[in-house]
Amino acid sequence: MILKELFARLEAGFYAVPETQRYFVWTNSQVRDLASSIYNWYPIGGIIVWEMPNSFIEEYGELMMRPLALDLPEKNMKNMKYMVIDGQQRLTSLLLIKRGSIRVAGPRGEVERRLELFFNPMEEAFELGKRNFAKDPKWFNVTEVLNAETVSEVLERKAELCGDDSVIRNKVLFKRLEQLRERLNNYEVTFIETKLDYLGDPLELFEKISRIFVTINSKGTRIRMPDLVLALVGARVKRAWISFRDEFNAILKKSEKRGFEISEPVVMRLYLAIATGKTKFKDATKELDEKKEEELLSSLEETERALLHSLDFLWKEVWIPSSKYLQSHYLLVPLGYFLHRDVISEGRVISEDIRRSLVRWLILASVEKRYTGRLETDLSEDISIIGEGKGVKGLLDNLRLKSIPRETLEGSYDEYHLTLLMALYHEMQARDWDLDQVPTVPFIGELRPTELQVHHIFPRDVLEAAGMDHLIDDFANITVISSRANEKIGDELPSRYLKELYEKDPELLRRHFIPTDHELWNVDNYEKFLEERRKLILGAFKGFFLKS
Repeated sequence: MILKELFARLEAGFYAVPETQRYFVWTNSQVRDLASSIYNWYPIGGIIVWEMPNSFIEEYGELMMRPLALDLPEKNMKNMKYMVIDGQQRLTSLLLIKRGSIRVAGPRGEVERRLELFFNPMEEAFELGKRNFAKDPKWFNVTEVLNAETVSEVLERKAELCGDDSVIRNKVLFKRLEQLRERLNNYEVTFIETKLDYLGDPLELFEKISRIFVTINSKGTRIRMPDLVLALVGARVKRAWISFRDEFNAILKKSEKRGFEISEPVVMRLYLAIATGKTKFKDATKELDEKKEEELLSSLEETERALLHSLDFLWKEVWIPSSKYLQSHYLLVPLGYFLHRDVISEGRVISEDIRRSLVRWLILASVEKRYTGRLETDLSEDISIIGEGKGVKGLLDNLRLKSIPRETLEGSYDEYHLTLLMALYHEMQARDWDLDQVPTVPFIGELRPTELQVHHIFPRDVLEAAGMDHLIDDFANITVISSRANEKIGDELPSRYLKELYEKDPELLRRHFIPTDHELWNVDNYEKFLEERRKLILGAFKGFFLKS
């Protein structure tokens, strides 16, 4: 089914989900990535549905089912025809892209989800809305482009907003926006209609659905990456094949124990870089095939050493506790290769200058979202730079960003925001907010990775009550503290708990970049609080990492 037809069905209310399924939980970042996948013709997986018989809808529809969105016209909400067994998050995301704003069910009742998704035709990139994007001639609101009668209408509207009539005459913009509309309308979504016998017992029906859901979401049997590589290089000795496979899997397990669930392709890219100085299978094949089995295994040992040193570096020098705090797991490939080539192999200690440069690169590469778009090109470039002996300076010179643009600190938080915060907390030696630990409150870096949680400084309930739902996940509203502190603070007003922290020690707040103007702790001044905290964070980054 093409998307144009699916959009019509979604807005008509044809699809509903069982109340037993979780709510819509995808972040706007995940919705953005879905749009990017569709634009690039990447597969987004099949949608599994069941066409519900009228007898089930009439007897149990309203009781056991809920629509994907709650603000569709009432007549549409009565059109439910298909039960979504697998694909709720993707279908609801598509509806959100089409409408820009929907109301959905949540654990605390009905909530509004807004999406300001923009497309840059020149770079063919998607990004969540930042300040002034609406007036920026480079960025176009995807929902507006999708719903407009023509692209000319979109360009004329943009020209009015930005005051630049040349936008209307830009043939490249016109062509790329037409391409965006074409792909968002004609992308083929695979639907799989399952057959279920409904004999009047809803409990038996949902047991069947649960079994289907568990089956399709299990990992199942798949080709293991180490087996694939050994087939590629033509492993000549069975003993080497078994050893390679077991040792490779052992590396993954060791990484998991440290809180980093790293995918096999990431580790394999690092292996290829260490073994051949390349990251593409095609480029590395000849060199790998010429190596003896002892060399293949030796390179794997060096890969393990480099990867584990990388994880140590991230935790000890950046306070990044797990892979969830990384914008891309592929950041580990150049980091590990650099440590292998310029530090471990040379028996050196990481100097303070190198440490600070590595952290600066990690932050800027994360903000730039390196390795999330041009993966092959970016990795090849950076591995070549390291291989040529240009080191961290070469990596920094190769980045598009030389500092953090202010607008990247606006809007809902992303993984790169977490990387930035943790790096700055390391430099600031920020402490936890668990006051039960007074007088020896631990540093954030002294806590176990599993103890850390993202904390909303202004609680969700407070902001929802103030009508600022869309600013709940704003980057400047989050910090990282222990789960104990997070639970104790709960939904307490910032004007109360921040005051208590300040009275114990103002540094508890300053080192988390919390403005110490008490007036900013009131919800009426929330947006001013966000702006001031962004200034403090950006100033700290420049002070620590952009010094000459």
